[in-house]
Amino acid sequence: MPLALFLLLPAIVFAETETKSSLWLMSLNRFQFTEQYRGFLDIQPRFTADDVPGGDNGALDTVLIRGAFGYQLNTNLGIYQGYAIIPTYDPDKVEHRSFQELLANQSLSDSAVLVHRLRFEQRFIEGVDDTSLRFRYFARFTHPLNEIHNNLSLAINEEVFIHLNDTDGGPQSGFNQNRLFIGLNYRISKSLAFEAGYQNQYVAGQGSADNVVNHIALISMQSNFSFID
Repeated sequence: MPLALFLLLPAIVFAETETKSSLWLMSLNRFQFTEQYRGFLDIQPRFTADDVPGGDNGALDTVLIRGAFGYQLNTNLGIYQGYAIIPTYDPDKVEHRSFQELLANQSLSDSAVLVHRLRFEQRFIEGVDDTSLRFRYFARFTHPLNEIHNNLSLAINEEVFIHLNDTDGGPQSGFNQNRLFIGLNYRISKSLAFEAGYQNQYVAGQGSADNVVNHIALISMQSNFSFID
């Protein structure tokens, strides 16, 4: 299947669902404390530009604050334990989240890299008595575009979310959502990069709720801090 068709597939398949448009901003900060011990802090304000019927247009929808501490098993494999707090304003609610993840780097060639992330979440959602369990698989492909600029890379992300249990008044087991991103990464230095692109988010509706396709402009700053002399 041609790459262009693959990237457009979510929008084609779910063309009959409700749609919305959003702007997501991300500050992803990675820390290296020793050769083995790592960490990260991820802050994401998310704004709704054009919401589904009944939503709040032009508003701050969610702020995600997520951090984790990890141990590098070897050069290409790390494990992490993390915590996140996610206040949502439409409707008003707060989610606390504990998670564990496995992060693996795979070199496809001298320049292309594929990153795999398996994440298991325990979600504590306001108004839901039960703990919601969710599995996420994330893959990220990057390839330098040296023919255009030495600091520029192509980035493609794909992530699938699956609920693992039924909760009373909350998420139900089964497929939850899919996110597909394509963009450009520009590295300012070894410790700082910026990335911008388009993300298609498909969210499966529960019960009588409609499915939603969210067209997202995603802009991120990525930094790396090392405390090793």
